Amino acid sequence: MDRKTFLKTALGASVGATLTGYAPAVAGGDSADVLAAMSGPTAHYRHMEQAVSSERLAPAVDAHLALATDIVSGQLRSATGFSVLAEISGLAAWLAADRANNAVARRRYAEAIHLAERTHHPLLVSYMTASLGHFAVESGDPREGVILLDRAAAQLDPSGPPSARAWLASLHAVAHAALRDRASTYAALRSAEQAANRPGEPVWPWVFTFDQAKVVRYQASALARLGDLRGAAVAFDAIPATLSAPKPRALMRIEHAHVLAGHGRIDDGCALAVEALRIGREYSSERITSRVRQFRASLPARTDAARNLDEALMTLYEAHT
Repeated sequence: MDRKTFLKTALGASVGATLTGYAPAVAGGDSADVLAAMSGPTAHYRHMEQAVSSERLAPAVDAHLALATDIVSGQLRSATGFSVLAEISGLAAWLAADRANNAVARRRYAEAIHLAERTHHPLLVSYMTASLGHFAVESGDPREGVILLDRAAAQLDPSGPPSARAWLASLHAVAHAALRDRASTYAALRSAEQAANRPGEPVWPWVFTFDQAKVVRYQASALARLGDLRGAAVAFDAIPATLSAPKPRALMRIEHAHVLAGHGRIDDGCALAVEALRIGREYSSERITSRVRQFRASLPARTDAARNLDEALMTLYEAHT
């Protein structure tokens, strides 16, 4: 959906009507245009995140969040204004998590949820709550993650968009798998497949289509965490090579590496880990490099199959010009 169109229609009232009394504070400008101008960079930054390191992008996003916060809190206090802030804060949280700054990520996600609640837009609240829940799972707190994901699912009304339900069910599957809850994992995977099979365009803030290919990607992750190495291997082989952007693809390869190593194919697993590490270094993603280190720690301390990976990891501690 065009973001300027959203700003005028998504919350069920025109921005001009919602912001009556605030427009004069924007130096005579149109309130909807100001909000669209603030929202636009967020979409561009999300695209840039796939090609620019989080280390370089985060300062720009943080500055954008500070500017937007000043404008909204001082001039454009409205449901639409708070929705713009929630999206920016959610992006800032994602970038902080990618840099392994978990304290900042938790705070930004919590802020995004609080801002979303002020919009009285259940879909946005659910989206931000689920994002925090998935972050908790990925940070090693699956119990807290399941609680947050349950809360996000409860915030969706029965007519919630299929993309949202498929995504949420997939996140639930990964979270339950991290807890080794086999029955709940498979139930969530079935729900994700059923929702992904339903037709329908994504609804903001789920501006992406969550189809069967993406369900398979999360299925592979869930089965790997569950210890179903055979099922995970089949799922990983079924994932299209072009499915993800570089950083998500690197994280996926590390999960695949664990599965290969579990089948005794340590050399193949290490090859994937080396490739993931290259992407992690290229994009300054501490999340990726830490996962590669964790993978290496899961292998025997002395193994010739990991020689190339050990050499690649050593470069993390060497100076580069």
